[in-house]
Amino acid sequence: MLRVSVVAMLIPAVLLIGSLIYAAFYTNGYTLFQKITIVVVALVFVAVAEALLWIIWAGRKGLMRWSRPK
Repeated sequence: MLRVSVVAMLIPAVLLIGSLIYAAFYTNGYTLFQKITIVVVALVFVAVAEALLWIIWAGRKGLMRWSRPK
């Protein structure tokens, strides 16, 4: 559980810090709307990565039972 929690905290931190650094320093010709779009796309990636992380974790722990009990 501890490893999953640490990864769950690192995913948003790394992706958001990376996208903010990219938008601030490497997109000189972009408009404000395009820079905001970069950050929004990073937020979408965060949501997908977090969902996959927790679905995989719950599946391995047996917390997601998709079939009905007999």
